[in-house]
Amino acid sequence: MPKKTEESPFQALEDEAYHAYREWPVWLVLRGCELDAHLTAQRPAKTPPTGAASVHTRGDPPLAAKGT
Repeated sequence: MPKKTEESPFQALEDEAYHAYREWPVWLVLRGCELDAHLTAQRPAKTPPTGAASVHTRGDPPLAAKGT
């Protein structure tokens, strides 16, 4: 008759905690990939700015206005 190897609840908890500790870096990488995919899908598409004020932001006049 085989021996019963009953594991205490604390031993089971300790084993689960150890495995969670070992898998944490892998989980973080996978979660980071999921988050990047989600944020990319939510980000609006880049559109070129419209209007002269938004295109020209520096103090220098545009090339066409310099007369060249």
